[in-house]
Amino acid sequence: MTFIKSVQLTFIASSLSKQCKNIIKFNKNPSKNLFQLAIDGPAASGKSSTARIAAQRLKFEYIDSGAMYRAVTLAALRQNLSPLSLDDASKISQLAATSHIFIHTIFNPPPIAHTSSSKPSLPQTLVYLNGDDVTHDIRSPEITKNISGIASNPDVRRVLVEKQRAFANGIYDYEGDKLNTIRKSSKGVVMDGRDVGTVVLPNADLKIFVTAPARIRAIRRFKELQQSSTNKSLIDFNKVLEDLEKRDKNDYERKISPLKKADDAILLDTRDMSVMEQADKIIELVLERAKEKNIDL
Repeated sequence: MTFIKSVQLTFIASSLSKQCKNIIKFNKNPSKNLFQLAIDGPAASGKSSTARIAAQRLKFEYIDSGAMYRAVTLAALRQNLSPLSLDDASKISQLAATSHIFIHTIFNPPPIAHTSSSKPSLPQTLVYLNGDDVTHDIRSPEITKNISGIASNPDVRRVLVEKQRAFANGIYDYEGDKLNTIRKSSKGVVMDGRDVGTVVLPNADLKIFVTAPARIRAIRRFKELQQSSTNKSLIDFNKVLEDLEKRDKNDYERKISPLKKADDAILLDTRDMSVMEQADKIIELVLERAKEKNIDL
């Protein structure tokens, strides 16, 4: 990232953070006729990067549902609450209900006809918790280790699903014309997660289940960790694979909203696809579905 871009992102993040300090409640003015695209899949399947690129090129709003669970996990740990403790479960669900989570993705949208050969820069998603920028904090190994306990809490899921549905209908967890201008999309919304097509948006216009073999996904995660680490020698591939398989087991077998492909979802196996190729395919599917439903994008 160039110095100028870094300064620009820092300025935007600082400005948004100040505005988020005034968060009070949901804006009750929903946008109408938003095309809803639901993307589900296991960890490291490529769904989040693909979802952001697709949203950028379609000029849709992007909602990272997983970031919301990470934000609640961070909030719980900051108050010394244990995600796995039954004694703390009700306190954490109350924390989820009272915390204000704001997600904003910085786009530099190319035209929709843009091809993968041009390799546009990846959009950056900023996450705010009660007005504080926690974009990097929620990606720490400590959050990853504890998020399953939060995601399996039925009351937390109930709260966050309500917020996610509101976001998908253009209702946001803030007040203020400036943020409304930044966030509002007149076309559609892309949401990715583990249960978006089955639970959060069961009537989405298009559902896609992104997947790949565990070993392929572990290689991707390993490379990501190496790129962001200052000490690459500390990152062990076998441990990455083990953690990923454990996460898969928790996601697929949990009693509340388990990870599974919706009956009407399109399966997209990404083992031999780059992120840009995934985005190309998803955009193709969106345009086909929009044409079928006479939706002008």
